[in-house]
Amino acid sequence: MNTPERQFSEASFAKAKLLQDAIYREDAELWEALRQHRDEIRHYFLQIGQELVVDDAEGFAFLRQFEMEGDERIPRLSQRRKLGYDATLLLVCLREEYCRFDSSAGDSTRLVRSRQEVHTLVASFLRETNNQVKDVKAVDTAIQRLVELGFVRQNSSGDRDDFEIMRIVKARITPSELEAVRDRLLHHGQSGT
Repeated sequence: MNTPERQFSEASFAKAKLLQDAIYREDAELWEALRQHRDEIRHYFLQIGQELVVDDAEGFAFLRQFEMEGDERIPRLSQRRKLGYDATLLLVCLREEYCRFDSSAGDSTRLVRSRQEVHTLVASFLRETNNQVKDVKAVDTAIQRLVELGFVRQNSSGDRDDFEIMRIVKARITPSELEAVRDRLLHHGQSGT
């Protein structure tokens, strides 16, 4: 069975990418398509309960599920899943690391940390246990969860122990949310509950 050849618009590729992951300025063609067809793309996702969030200054765009109050039904593309203590803790620590990174005078536009540096970021918030292997595994599992969610990328230059912290972390946790979550996590870690 022969199917006719189809030409897909530039906007179609940007829509497909947004359904999978964020689009960054470095994704040159997709970023440009998003900018040129922003209204069309925004309207498309509004119809299915998604908000297109574009941060031109930081150079990223992603979808956020609308949350309605009351009895109004809204279509959902994915289920909400809680991150769990360790992944939430890591996400908050990475957001704080971005605050420090942004305020430093460095020339780099990418925040890259080694696996050991990531472990060190969360170490002071972890509950003390007598099983260091279990603790390391818990943080490694949290790292992998954030990789799956697109907050962290493993370095593609061959060093599998380096991770790029993606700028979208800044959009997912605002400075005020950061402080509130950090306080809750600190209390949670100290109480052992």
